[in-house]
Amino acid sequence: MTEKKGLSVKFVRKSWVIAILVLLGTVFAFKYISSGKKNVSKSNDETSKVVFVNVVQNQSLPLVIEATGQLKSKNTFDLYSEVTGVLKPGAKEFRTGTIYRRGELIIRVDDTEAKAKLFSQRSDFQNLITRIMPDIKIEFPESFDKWEKYLSGFEIEKNIKDLPELSSNKEKYFVSGKNIYTQFYAIKNLEAGYAKYRLYAPFNGIVTEAKVNPGGLIRSGQKVGVFSNMDVFELEVSVKAEDAKHLKIGDEVEIYSPDNMEKSAGKIVRINGAIDLNTQTVAVFIETRDKRLKAGMYLNVKIKTIPVSGVSSISREILHNNTFVYLVKDSVLVEYEIHPLKFNEKSIIVDNLKNGDLLVTKSVSGGYPGMKVNPKQNNE
Repeated sequence: MTEKKGLSVKFVRKSWVIAILVLLGTVFAFKYISSGKKNVSKSNDETSKVVFVNVVQNQSLPLVIEATGQLKSKNTFDLYSEVTGVLKPGAKEFRTGTIYRRGELIIRVDDTEAKAKLFSQRSDFQNLITRIMPDIKIEFPESFDKWEKYLSGFEIEKNIKDLPELSSNKEKYFVSGKNIYTQFYAIKNLEAGYAKYRLYAPFNGIVTEAKVNPGGLIRSGQKVGVFSNMDVFELEVSVKAEDAKHLKIGDEVEIYSPDNMEKSAGKIVRINGAIDLNTQTVAVFIETRDKRLKAGMYLNVKIKTIPVSGVSSISREILHNNTFVYLVKDSVLVEYEIHPLKFNEKSIIVDNLKNGDLLVTKSVSGGYPGMKVNPKQNNE
């Protein structure tokens, strides 16, 4: 009996020892785990991702607008004949590519019949004036000298001169009654028609299309060719409606060949006031006088607008979803929606960043809004 009690006491004591050891182990384990969490947290804080930033400093920047268009001669005329006759050869042959200077004869149609009719009419008018001279000397002696001077200066081969100024209504009625006015204006009409047998160059230009040959018959209303100015060219380009509001007439323009090897200068001369409903663009017309250019060429243009204040230029590479950039505020990434004024090839002009904002300038791998970061100034 006594031996059993001894065994029982030893067992109880052993259980207490084990319980105390377990309790002490639990306490030490809890402290160890807590210490580990603090170290992990501290380690995480120390290893926050480094991001490169620039401090935003708004400034005044021009917007560069790029476009493409086809070059045309500013002055191009379709040539039509207003008379019927045979095309006569001139000093220069009327062919595609022939160059004419201002005032040179381009086309001459056989005018033999029209010339004879005009000269005959002038001769009749000269005779008519001669027949009324005795009456003028008697009825209007004060006007005789001016009529005599007019008659002596009359030449059948030259255009008719204006009639002498009449001194009174009586003289006016007399001249009218002798059919002078009727004959005078009939000759004026013939002279206008006779002038149409010759066509002179209104400017320095080149024949870009010829539809008739010397010796061929031309009919009234027939198109005979196309004549284009070779000194002044015009380039029409389409610009986005939101960009067009920054342009004005007189703005300087840089014009480039398709391979960007040659550069020319131009200026805006007209801006269409209407927007194309299909493309939502505005037509802008640019004038250039570079003689190296040829009508029909496709050219690229760059237009620099007047500087816009309070804007920043940012790289397109840092744009997310075409809408957002990352800013750093209190060491945390913040998603910020930008307001773009102009998209360029590699950059964007925006007007809603604030001076002093920390703009993330390089893509953050695995970045997300609210992420703790360590901002560093980008010195590149």
